[in-house]
Amino acid sequence: MNKIWTIAKKDIKEAFRSRSTYIFIVIMLVLTVSYFSSYNALISGLRRQNADLQTIINASQVFLNNIIYVIPMIYSIFVCTIFANYSVILDKAKRNIESLMATPATLNQIWIGKSLAVTLPSIIIGIGIAIIMYVVMDVGFVMPQTSQFIVPDVLAIVSTFVIVPILVFSIVMIVINVQLVISNPRIANFVFTGIFLILLFGVNALGGLGIEVSFGLIYIGAIVVCAFISWILSHSLTREKVILSSKG
Repeated sequence: MNKIWTIAKKDIKEAFRSRSTYIFIVIMLVLTVSYFSSYNALISGLRRQNADLQTIINASQVFLNNIIYVIPMIYSIFVCTIFANYSVILDKAKRNIESLMATPATLNQIWIGKSLAVTLPSIIIGIGIAIIMYVVMDVGFVMPQTSQFIVPDVLAIVSTFVIVPILVFSIVMIVINVQLVISNPRIANFVFTGIFLILLFGVNALGGLGIEVSFGLIYIGAIVVCAFISWILSHSLTREKVILSSKG
């Protein structure tokens, strides 16, 4: 475990030295503004329909739950695209991967360590922004409409702090594996980009409309699929492939 954490800590430090990391955080904070306008549009529509207070409360609960389900996942994946650049790509660019292969760490430890280096800060940033956004939304927008602070459902909280981190780690494991064995590791970032776009324009659209979706089941299903893919990829990961790809 110490070897895994040593590998992860080095990559995390490299990523936080980059100005682009902080620029991405600011961009994500700016993107949250769209949720504020979506909620106002939802409430305005309900007001035009002469909806009662309980209907507005229920709609607000669904909307806020969707924030807790969606934002940590979307933003964590978004940040992953940045931290992935400092996990394998930087090592290959600086020709450090061969030295890493020569250490006592096993290939699986290197794989897990670099995956943690991408996952941990991404999850912390994603969840942190989601919490800030939830409180601002609840206090600044929902409370004036409902006269109460709405607490997210237990399942939404479990999804944020348990299911989403596991899913993000599962996705990162696949991407890091691909980065380790191909000569141009930046290609693997297309996986992050594809997932981000799907989540942003698919799930995010449903959440913005206040439509309740079983995100927990979707995420668990995705975890199973990603775990199976990682298991298959683990059988083809060898030191020879990693070293040859770094010379590509």
